[in-house]
Order: sequence, then C-alpha cells, then structure tokens
Amino acid sequence: MKIKTYFIREEKVLFEFLRAELKKIFNEGDCVFIKLHMGEPGNKTFIPASFTRQIVSILKGLGCKPTVFDSPVMYRSPRNNVKGYLKVAADHGYTKENVGAPIAISNESVPVKGKKMTYRIIKDLVDADGVLILSHVKGHQSSGMGGAIKNLGMGCVSKETKAAIHEGGEPAYTSGCVECGTCVENCPTENIVIKNGRPYFNATWCSGCSNCAIVCPEKCIRPKLDVFDEMLSEAASIAFKHFKKSYSVNFLKYITQMCDCMSNPGPIIADDIGFVCSANPLSADIASMKIIEEETGRKDIFADANKKSSYEQIERGKEYFGEGRDISIERHD
Repeated sequence: MKIKTYFIREEKVLFEFLRAELKKIFNEGDCVFIKLHMGEPGNKTFIPASFTRQIVSILKGLGCKPTVFDSPVMYRSPRNNVKGYLKVAADHGYTKENVGAPIAISNESVPVKGKKMTYRIIKDLVDADGVLILSHVKGHQSSGMGGAIKNLGMGCVSKETKAAIHEGGEPAYTSGCVECGTCVENCPTENIVIKNGRPYFNATWCSGCSNCAIVCPEKCIRPKLDVFDEMLSEAASIAFKHFKKSYSVNFLKYITQMCDCMSNPGPIIADDIGFVCSANPLSADIASMKIIEEETGRKDIFADANKKSSYEQIERGKEYFGEGRDISIERHD
C-alpha cells in the first residue's frame, strides 16, 4: 500500500490542513512534543519561532498540551548544555511567552539495542503522548540532506550517541589503494591526502560522513563501525518506533547548503517551495526530494553542494522504515 504524503505550498493552507490532520493523530489532553532545531548562534535560516507558534496554536486548539523540544549537541557550542541552549533559543524567539508553549532541552535518555550499537533515545520523547517531527529541509555535510530522518537519527538521541554515530562513520584504510584520488575529490571537508601509495585522513577534520568509503572504487576504505547513513537511519527508526504517536512536517523554505547547526550555513540553494506532511518520516523525506527536484530541475542539489548524496540515507532508511518505500503525493497548490 502506498504511503500518503501531502505537498502544500502556502502556509495558510498548511495550517488548515494540519488542524484536520492532527485531529486524527492526537487526542485531547495529549502532551505533544514538537521536535525541531532552534538554530546555532548566528544562524538566521532555522524554522522561525513565528511559524512554530502557529503549530502550537493548532495543537492547543485540539486540546493538546504542546512543548517545543530539542536535545543538546555534542560539539563545542552554547547549545551543548541545557542552560546554554535555552539562552540561544530565547535569542531566536523561542520562549514560552513568544510561542505559547514551554521550551524544553534534555539529554536524559534510555538505551535501546540496535544492530549497529546501543542507541540512547531521548526519554522525554519516549514518554510523551505524541511527537510532532518538525524538520527544516536543508543541506548537511555528513548526510547530504538534513530532513526528518536527520531530525530523528541525530536530534532524538543523546550527545553520547551523536558522537558514537559520527565517530563510527570515520574512515580507516585497509589496503589496495591505486591512488585514483576519488576519495580526495569527494571529501566534503577536504580531509584526505594521498601519499606513500595510500590515503591519509584528518588533514583538516573529519565529520564521519563515510563518503570516502562509499565512493572508493577499490573498496580500500571502510568506516570504523559502519556507514554514517546506516547508523543515522537505524537510530531514526528506533526513535520513531518508540514514539507513542507521531506526525512529520517538512519545512521546505530557506533551503541552505549547510545545516542549521552552522552559524553560517552557506547560501540558499533553492527558492522557497512549501511544506511536506506525512505520518511516515522517511516518506516525508522521499517526497521532499522529489518535489525539490521538480522545482529546481536538478537531481540532487545537496550532493552538488556538499559532495554527499542525499539518497544514501534514504536507501538505507528503507531497510528500517519499510513502509516508506512506496509513496503517493497529494498536492495542495
């Protein structure tokens, strides 16, 4: 059976649609966590607080009790602890007074054993009556595209799990290099040099994207644990399956080269398009990519910008989400 996704171009139409759609998902009295990224200091292209306020209003109108939520980051940033992130959130307009709901940041987590590792899933999201997965679609250095799968697989796990996924995707050389330079050409961080008949890593820094291992024609590079997109997809599916109820909204505006976790996310690489909604986050990402390609006339704008294919996470996600394989797109232009 095809999974329904919905493409909506205008905000007003989106909000009318969500009033009807979310009523089918969440019940009166439900504590619903809105999981989104509130932006790195200096970033100006994250989902605006004014937009999230409308989502909060819709949930409250349905009798739900919404909370705006994110987890702290693993890297050096004011957002790597609760107090610092709340300050950044407030600077970006994310306060209870402004959006109409509490703002919560937490790293408290529960362990769940997966095929690749034990992932620690954020406890607040597991305990909530429901989760609204609100994802800004943009580029990302490690995953090509950052959408719902990225929001789940990295944003819904603990700092320790975030680090383990990135570190597990870092490259290691085995043998058989022919010095073709494919890994050098396809490294998003210009991290690789070839000398003495083999690649060397950490020339600058490594995000653990695993792209060198993916593109190496000789298969002489392997990730330390597994391909980044594999672990990201597994973490996303585990988080998703532990939510009691959920719904995904992808925000296809301010589509930048890089992620909201960057102070400077680079140029906007596509015009504002609209919104994609689905009960299945993988389906939301697949539909988002199809619509972006239709609107721009380009196969994968994120691969063009970041050297990393967005389809790596989508193809690997199909193994874990299954039902996201076949979608239909209903358009509300």
